[in-house]
Amino acid sequence: MKNKLILGSIVLLFTYGCGSGEEKQEVATVEEQETVDAANVNYNIPSPSEQFALISKMDAVKNTKILHDPALADKYSNSSQKALNFGVYTADVAYLTSFNETNKYLSYFGKLEKLGSDIGVAQVFGNELGELAKKWDGNADSLFKLSDDVYNRTFQRLIEIDKGDELSLMLVGGWIESMHLMIGSSKGFGKSPKLDQALADQKLVAENLLEFLVSYQDNESVKEYSASIEEILKIYEQLDCNSGETQVQNSNGKLTFSGGDSCKMTQKCFDNLSKKITEIRTKIVTA
Repeated sequence: MKNKLILGSIVLLFTYGCGSGEEKQEVATVEEQETVDAANVNYNIPSPSEQFALISKMDAVKNTKILHDPALADKYSNSSQKALNFGVYTADVAYLTSFNETNKYLSYFGKLEKLGSDIGVAQVFGNELGELAKKWDGNADSLFKLSDDVYNRTFQRLIEIDKGDELSLMLVGGWIESMHLMIGSSKGFGKSPKLDQALADQKLVAENLLEFLVSYQDNESVKEYSASIEEILKIYEQLDCNSGETQVQNSNGKLTFSGGDSCKMTQKCFDNLSKKITEIRTKIVTA
């Protein structure tokens, strides 16, 4: 089976009322395709840049102290560690650009290129990372767009050249680091309600990520971290959820889903997520 990874094709929009409930909508842009391959399975996993573009506009507190140290990239000895931490650094770069900390951005370029070369995916990225640095005009918005374009194009190509194991671990590392940074940017449960809700909605991302990883269970590291994602999903059962009827509207080629399950973060879920994400992230980044 050939998996097709769709990065960012679903955008989550949230509206926050004065009361305790939140209404969640999913807006999926429908693109015309000439042919459909029945063997393809699509998984919607937003890129870290898309994650933080949303988070940076919420009630979050920028906290660059919790980013991973680029200097540690040289200490990873096996391919699994290198793939996982490639994903970690990708999320860190997205966080920096989203919070306009571009002065720290270039320190990650050489590390990403080295890790990519070590795990055999450098040919996929080619000169894109280096060209990205050359094209950057110092503007955070242009850097955001350039880095996101590279992310989307190159990660899709990893599947096409049978680098699904490496891609799986990159995605795990990127998502765990994204969760680590989201939690670390919170003012505390109940003090950043929009961020609380964004964390609750990461349950959908975790489910899609786990579905993608299923095809690469022959790799022991992928299997190990699939179990970790399952542990996180178990914690997500502690959300406060209400079920409702799902309604679908089609407007100018966009499908809008409203209703369905509506979930809110709880103190218990927040605390346990924090502990579990820290545990998994520590295992990933420790050389």
